[in-house]
Amino acid sequence: MNQKVVWKNEELFGCEYFSITKEEKNFSAKGTIIYVEGDESNAHIVEYKVDLDTNWFTKKLTIIVDEHNSLNLMSDGMGNWFKNDGQVIDKLKGAIDIDISSTPFSNSLPINRMDWLLNQEGHFEMVYISIPSLEVKKVPQSYKYINNNGNLRYFKYRCYDYETTLCVDEQGLILDYPNVFRRVK
Repeated sequence: MNQKVVWKNEELFGCEYFSITKEEKNFSAKGTIIYVEGDESNAHIVEYKVDLDTNWFTKKLTIIVDEHNSLNLMSDGMGNWFKNDGQVIDKLKGAIDIDISSTPFSNSLPINRMDWLLNQEGHFEMVYISIPSLEVKKVPQSYKYINNNGNLRYFKYRCYDYETTLCVDEQGLILDYPNVFRRVK
């Protein structure tokens, strides 16, 4: 898999250039996000890189916000998270996937990690990273595979009281996240 996409942020003024590359024993996903929150004095640039194994388990995450705030996390893929110095992050124990608030790529992780059957539902604990603050917390999310249309698959996504239907392509990448993100390339 070598793919490049552009997502438009439909909530805020902005967009993301994203690429994912399959290497010998892993995937490497990179994104550059530019968006404006409120007025033009609150513009942000976010760069991230996620290293995944071939089963879509996150191994390493690096995020840089506005060229000076950064976050580095590592995972063993079994629900244990570590800082750069190897220190365990107890509050994230049990979470497998990441959810970076400013990108729809995060939704691809649990979607691509499972072999879905129609009407199957999966429940996940996610490492949620709020952008631009880089605050990290564990949150519950669920996905239910509700429909397909050719190569397109549709999932009911839920986090707390928020619910929507996501449309993904054959690679599990978001095409439409209604009123939030839409793929333009």
